[in-house]
Amino acid sequence: MSKLASILLIILLLLLILINNVNCYSCDCSCCTGSGCSLVYQGTISVSTCASTICTDACKSKYTTCASGSSSAVCS
Repeated sequence: MSKLASILLIILLLLLILINNVNCYSCDCSCCTGSGCSLVYQGTISVSTCASTICTDACKSKYTTCASGSSSAVCS
């Protein structure tokens, strides 16, 4: 493969990665377990949409404390 073809292939792959990430939303997850507990920030995950309970469901799936206790999920 020529050097020019290699460069074009790399550029194409980078563009595909960038386009893939354009349609993502950030979901900030905070959770706690127990009675009267304070929410603790767990992290941010990417979701495809902020519609419905997608963000909350993703937090509960990724973080076990969110699945069993109280949770707060903010999508932006």
